[in-house]
Amino acid sequence: MIRVKAAFFSFTPPADPDDGAYLRWHLLDHMPEQYQLPGIQFALRYIADGDYVNSRIAAEGHLERVGNVVNYLVGDPVQRTHDDFMQLGPRLAELGRFPEVRPSLQLRMPALLRWYASPQALVSAEIVPFRPHRGVVIIVEEPVAEEVSPWLQWLHTDHYPALLSTPGTAGAWMYGSTNTWDLNPATQGAPQYTTVVYLDDDPLAATEVLAPLVKERWRSGAVRPIFAGPLRTMIQWEAWR
Repeated sequence: MIRVKAAFFSFTPPADPDDGAYLRWHLLDHMPEQYQLPGIQFALRYIADGDYVNSRIAAEGHLERVGNVVNYLVGDPVQRTHDDFMQLGPRLAELGRFPEVRPSLQLRMPALLRWYASPQALVSAEIVPFRPHRGVVIIVEEPVAEEVSPWLQWLHTDHYPALLSTPGTAGAWMYGSTNTWDLNPATQGAPQYTTVVYLDDDPLAATEVLAPLVKERWRSGAVRPIFAGPLRTMIQWEAWR
């Protein structure tokens, strides 16, 4: 049984040039501090800079300037974790442990809908995000059609199997907007679907191969893309050498 029920996705613009102090603070202080919350299962941060910006498949509107994505996986108790999450930042700021607030492009907490593992990953779909990976392709879509059930079924039966049979992929998790929990207004907005494709290969090379498949998601007109592109992990892994 999967223990992740939802996830926070925090989208921010590119960081101003600095000596890395902000990212070190976030990686070594702020992000680990979230584990005191009862339902936080895992925390990940991804960066899009340099060629990653030029390799995007789609980006428009308020997500056109995405440079960083922070992803917290949330399990039970989801409501309490959401509420505590919204209070933790201000509390850390009062203690002087929130030295810089980066502008937010979007903060959401969608529910986990589907989870898949690639055949070549040789792991269970339930643990794909916990497995080291080099980066991700994140896809954010808004429904356009009144009925998206046929599109969701096509994703499950045709699209994800094709996507995940592509060399270099490790798995994919898909989330959707929900009314299951009483969300803070800061985490709400127009309905969206968010998909994270986890990558074993170089994210730029993998995105070039995956782009035609990703674009197929929008051919039916059921949804429109808000963002789709590669991001790299902050930590350099040596598992592939």
